Amino acid sequence: MTGDDEEAEFVADSVADKMYTVCHQCGGIGEVPIPVIAVVGGVGRTATANRTCHVCDTNGRLTGMVPPI
Repeated sequence: MTGDDEEAEFVADSVADKMYTVCHQCGGIGEVPIPVIAVVGGVGRTATANRTCHVCDTNGRLTGMVPPI
């Protein structure tokens, strides 16, 4: 193995550890909005409540390259 091959292998390993995919479910926020019915000032309207994303566990990113399913 030449020095260039070792360097290329090192770079590939370093990049693979840092690669991630933005979560497809929450868009990287870590929370998923849920529309709920609310009464504000005597008027019924839709409000947004958030719950934690079950796909990324509030991290907002998935390890490695993950295609959308």
